[in-house]
Amino acid sequence: MRLESSSEIHIAIPLLLATLVLLVKPNSNAIAEDLLGLYIGGAIGQSRIEATETACACDLFPEVVTEKLDKKHLAFQATLGARPISLVGAEIDYIDFGKPEGEAFGFPASASIKGVAAFGVLYLPVPIVDVYLKAGAARLESAVKYSYCSPCACNFCLNSIQLDRTNTSGAGGVGAQYKLGSWAVRAEYERFNAAGGNPSFLSAGIAWTFF
Repeated sequence: MRLESSSEIHIAIPLLLATLVLLVKPNSNAIAEDLLGLYIGGAIGQSRIEATETACACDLFPEVVTEKLDKKHLAFQATLGARPISLVGAEIDYIDFGKPEGEAFGFPASASIKGVAAFGVLYLPVPIVDVYLKAGAARLESAVKYSYCSPCACNFCLNSIQLDRTNTSGAGGVGAQYKLGSWAVRAEYERFNAAGGNPSFLSAGIAWTFF
């Protein structure tokens, strides 16, 4: 099955590479002081969605079968944050993990996850580049859709089932940013819990401190 289109790959990979180059490239004109205050940001990258489903072909075999959908997809994030002091901050993120497609039980399947997360942010005392850790909670809504064929209907059509879930659980991540005046370029990795799995998000983006 198609995991993601070639245009999505061509967009995501250059953004990630460009951000990493900026993070490691020294710049004598960069402002050394911390960017304190309120900021907004956006990021794009690659998500990994894991969804676990169970089924029972009870009319044939009295056995419960578990199938795991594990796919990658283009994803995006919007951020509102505050950094009142140099070492500590907080963020609220909206994340859309995309809608990858694959197979479950030998039939077409898809999964989508989106939601909000709140993090406390701890900035490490590292020169030139801000390295930070994130920990908090996320409330994610997931929809897993898969098809199946019962013995009495195989000659006619596939049946479809969609399972909707809402998970509130812990979340965490690690990131780095390089400051360019009131702007910053960022790279992050975040991990969550939803849909019977542990979706993750590797991203590159920008942030602007406006107050």
